[in-house]
Amino acid sequence: MVDPLGPGRDLSRFVLPEIGRLVETGEPQEPYRLLDPSGLPVAPVASFFAELQAASRPTTTIRSYGMDLLRWFRFLWAVDVAWNRATRTEARDFARWLQLADKPVRVHWRYQRRGVAVPAPRSVGAKRAEPGTPNPVTGKPAPGRKYAPSTRVHSETVLRSFYDFHLEEGSGPIINPFPLDRFRRGRANAHHNPMEPFRHERQGRYRPRVPKKLPRRIPDEMFNALFAALKYNRDRALLAAWVSTGARADELLTSRQLDADPGQQLISVTRKGTRESQPLPASPDAFVWLRLYQEEAWLQGVPRAVGCRCGGRFDVRGGR
Repeated sequence: MVDPLGPGRDLSRFVLPEIGRLVETGEPQEPYRLLDPSGLPVAPVASFFAELQAASRPTTTIRSYGMDLLRWFRFLWAVDVAWNRATRTEARDFARWLQLADKPVRVHWRYQRRGVAVPAPRSVGAKRAEPGTPNPVTGKPAPGRKYAPSTRVHSETVLRSFYDFHLEEGSGPIINPFPLDRFRRGRANAHHNPMEPFRHERQGRYRPRVPKKLPRRIPDEMFNALFAALKYNRDRALLAAWVSTGARADELLTSRQLDADPGQQLISVTRKGTRESQPLPASPDAFVWLRLYQEEAWLQGVPRAVGCRCGGRFDVRGGR
């Protein structure tokens, strides 16, 4: 079989085949499973997922690692190379392809359910920023056509960890296709000055450099305009709690009726990584808007919760 990535092949035109898939099983012992083109589980990935679960990695991390592994295995299936026969040539070509290739354009799941082959056209007059253009308010760039450096960094980390695991188990190649930088061998921070912070000296050879970015922000006047545009006290309480606690949106949406403690100015959320409940300090304004929302709910006939420290039901996920 002719290697499609042989000499003279234009990597920028190489199209990654949409074969294999990562499926959610719903089983606690194996939340995600990587399937090959024939629909059979990929055994080396399954054992790696078990190692991640044993190391107390959350399910979201397993899914994130699985997407990077799916992309790598699709690349290997396309060039007809077994995963345990991959060399640094395949790793180098894969790293180059991630730099040159455009991200695949997939049909949104809403249109897939309708049986539409292509996305519906945007409404007349709708404007969309060019890829990579920063937002004039927050400074956040629009998604570009190429894979972002952070995506390539994450992919290199996942694949190097995957082969390190199988190298230790003796089930993979004797040499990791994704090695460390040849100029950074030896013990990391061997001559570290205790007066200076540690540097990242354990860096992969094919790991791109990610430029340091300034923290994104929204001007005070724009935040005030956003807050004034909200119509309901529930939304105002959510926004005030989100900004003051610094919690992720999905973490804040896990709060229940007993998780608000106005006396201590705390709101408990379930953290993403540990999945443990942790109280976070919130601003007094957040509890003021929460109380106003509760009064409206009680007037509509919502029953008061028994033993709730906030004086009634606190459930940001619904109207009760």
